[in-house]
Amino acid sequence: MKPSLQDIADRAGVSTATVSRALNDRAGVNPETREQILSLAREMGYMPSMAARSLATSRTYNIGMLTYKHTPQPIGSYHVQIAQGIDFEAQARGYHVITRFVDDEMMSSGDRLPLVAEQRTDGLILVGPALKAPFIIDLYNSGVPIVLVDNLLNETKLDAVVCDNVDGTQQITRHLIDEHGLERLVFLSGPAHWFSSRERRAGYESALAASGLSPRVAYMADTTVNTGYAAMLRVLDEQPDVQGVVAVNDATAIGAIRACKERGWRVPEDVAVVGFDNVAWGPLYDPPLTTVGMYKYETGVQAARRLIDVIERGSATPFQLRLGVDLVIRRSCGCSPTDEPIFPDE
Repeated sequence: MKPSLQDIADRAGVSTATVSRALNDRAGVNPETREQILSLAREMGYMPSMAARSLATSRTYNIGMLTYKHTPQPIGSYHVQIAQGIDFEAQARGYHVITRFVDDEMMSSGDRLPLVAEQRTDGLILVGPALKAPFIIDLYNSGVPIVLVDNLLNETKLDAVVCDNVDGTQQITRHLIDEHGLERLVFLSGPAHWFSSRERRAGYESALAASGLSPRVAYMADTTVNTGYAAMLRVLDEQPDVQGVVAVNDATAIGAIRACKERGWRVPEDVAVVGFDNVAWGPLYDPPLTTVGMYKYETGVQAARRLIDVIERGSATPFQLRLGVDLVIRRSCGCSPTDEPIFPDE
């Protein structure tokens, strides 16, 4: 019989509520107790799929890349360039990459994933902040090595490769304030609990605070062109004095520009719009999008390198790498660069 929360609680000498908090990455658990609970869950095979636990000793030379299945998908080069970096490093180390998209139903339990249940991979790279903490911990408890990309859990330390979200958004917000004299700036945020949304909002708020300005945050349920478009329409209705928009990513920034054009607002003459990610569509849009460039290909390389190192040699210490970012100035902020590239650097 598979173990229950009570079985783990009895072994750990804690309540089932404490076990539940640890397995769902919630606060209120002593770090040593959390590690003990996670260790017991792995040892006892708490994840329903017992086959998944054999991944720790069975080598397939496959690694899986999982990301959330947005509907509709946001601008795709973000995932493509990360996947290219993963694939490059995997091939160099003799591994193949299997890519899968998961939805909310599949995230209800890790054992729904054939990649895990059927022992198809030696490890997983989980890309993006939309993958939920309980789902990630389910996978962790299966015994399969995992590395997070563009995501960190609140309480549980796992291997991860992320970019400097705070510094990037702080830089681009300061640019609008210092170079263009804008003060009434709205931040288009993804869900408040998403890692990248939290960090990018923090950078935006820090830049405003340094100038004595008040934040204006508009939350969205997802970060696609459509959600950016809808959020910007609300902003124009509710905050007609807005001077600039700092979008959580390029997809929502492009949606915001579309909404402005539909309402007769000129970008950047009436309102400046900037994004984050430096996707391939950015310089092709009208106006070309000012954004924050992250090293997506290198992110994929580093994530695959770490995962394969853990697969082959193991590790007891969580590894978290934070890559730098670059400000990419184009015309949507109000600048007129003379050497503007057509395509972003890969």
